[in-house]
Amino acid sequence: MTLVDEIKSRLDIVDVVSGYIGLIQAGGNFKAPCPFHDEKTPSFIINPGRQTWHCFGACSTGGDLISFVMKRESLEFGEAIKLLADRAGVSIGTPNIKTKSTSLYEINESASKFFSNLLYSTTGEIARDYLKSRGIDQLTAQSFGLGVSPSSATKPNLYAHLKAEGFNEEQILESKLINKYEDGNVGEFFRNRIMFPIRNRRGKIGGFGARSFDNSEPKYINTPKTDAFDKSSILYALDISHQSIIAERQAIVVEGYMDVIAAHQNGNNNVVASMGTAVTDTQLSQVKSLCDTLILALDPDTAGKEATLRKLEEVLIHSADKNMMGFNRRIGPIIRRDSVEIKICLLPEGSDPDELIRNDLPLWGKHIKESVTAQEFMIESLPLRFDLQSGSGKTSALEWVSRLIYASNPFDQQRYKDKIAEKLDINSSKLDPILREMGRKSKNYRGARNPKRSQYSRSENITSREITLSEVSLDEYTLAIMLKSPNLTEIPDNFSSEYFIRSEDREIFTQWLKTGKIEVLKSIIDDSLKPRLEQILDIQLKPIDLRQSTNSLKQCFSRIEERHLRKLQEGLLSAESSFTGSKGLEEAIVEMNRRLKEIHSQRG
Repeated sequence: MTLVDEIKSRLDIVDVVSGYIGLIQAGGNFKAPCPFHDEKTPSFIINPGRQTWHCFGACSTGGDLISFVMKRESLEFGEAIKLLADRAGVSIGTPNIKTKSTSLYEINESASKFFSNLLYSTTGEIARDYLKSRGIDQLTAQSFGLGVSPSSATKPNLYAHLKAEGFNEEQILESKLINKYEDGNVGEFFRNRIMFPIRNRRGKIGGFGARSFDNSEPKYINTPKTDAFDKSSILYALDISHQSIIAERQAIVVEGYMDVIAAHQNGNNNVVASMGTAVTDTQLSQVKSLCDTLILALDPDTAGKEATLRKLEEVLIHSADKNMMGFNRRIGPIIRRDSVEIKICLLPEGSDPDELIRNDLPLWGKHIKESVTAQEFMIESLPLRFDLQSGSGKTSALEWVSRLIYASNPFDQQRYKDKIAEKLDINSSKLDPILREMGRKSKNYRGARNPKRSQYSRSENITSREITLSEVSLDEYTLAIMLKSPNLTEIPDNFSSEYFIRSEDREIFTQWLKTGKIEVLKSIIDDSLKPRLEQILDIQLKPIDLRQSTNSLKQCFSRIEERHLRKLQEGLLSAESSFTGSKGLEEAIVEMNRRLKEIHSQRG
């Protein structure tokens, strides 16, 4: 039995949900006004037999007790599991990660205490003076676990400390805190530097950042990559910022440790750092699930601007191409929009967040409030990338930015078009037909290079005999195809993670849609999901070509949706008399019948 299964076996969904809202029994089910939107007639239904909930009103979504707590408490999957495990009296135990990583976290925790103790000893006086000169008070330094690494003369040294703590030499060398030389001697990787423990989302120290305080170069260094640490997959201070990010529905990403520390010391607790100029996909995926608005407040130098532009091009323009759902002759391309709005904070030249916050906090707040949308930032950057004095340059600029416009909020599109027309010095009325034509060509181009799109929409039928499930479930098989064929990106618009039976499968499916890369998925999912992910990845699929994979996946989605609709329908019909007069529920039953007929007709 998995951890999730054990939690669900000990808790009843009716008991859990009734702790948040009042429930009324309706036959074999329970009903209530939906807690996630305003309504007068109850459309929120709990089926105790299936241990599921569903809103048949405006939300049109549902799940199990875990998904309810996630939605109600604005929690990540792992956080909801911990909360429910505590309520169920289930011991989560040691995180399900490799023993090597576990020992690395322990070594880093011990090293962090060593560095911190050293900072507040007589040896750390110069380092304390430096922190004071940077405006960091002792309370803030302690809350972030700041420390100082020893000079060569400091006794005892870190190696001796770790040995005394019971770690063996192999474990210590794996941490990369200590180097071993050819002559057999050992030396510390960090010398005479301010130490910043870098914690992952779960609060475990994966590695360290370090800054010189004696003007020696390089100014900043980090722990080299280990099994527990990869700088590109961690946002500094997310472990202490995520609650504020959820509460404010906004995250601010800066570059450096000092930027974050200055922000938190001055009450801006929704600030995290990318620890460099380039924000990675993994970092973005961690924070996008927590907020509605993501503000990039990176250093305003040339390198920072260029890195921001490259990331926005990747996140907005390339993803717009991937998310193109169709084309309308009148309005142009139809593109699935990201639920998170990305904005750019335009800081004054020569100023970084740390300086601005310490010297003029109101001005920092003003710049954050006046952050421009990513679309506006990219439009303003057109002259930096293209020769807008030539016809070919204008054409290239339009090709680059056209999908960006259609992927934006429909209410903002005309404003962006006006700005583009102004940049290109053309009449705004002439821009629409040009953009529509580019969108049409883009659609045709994608169809030519991605034949899977046209294959996916074909009505070729695959019988259930052709989908060999052997000993694995339909859900496992579906996820295995998706994870092992990342080029299959087409998901039916009406398909929901709710359709999967297991909570783990729903979360893996949701995170996969956000990442699309196995290595990223493995690095961000909660430890409680890793056994299930490995189980799915271990499934051996029969070798098939792209066309067969596409059609198999289409059939799987269809069967999973049909199963889900039939279960919902059965639950409602069994208690139909309890919902007399509920127009919304009656309409839901009619819509389910319509959709089931549609599924059958598509199968031929």
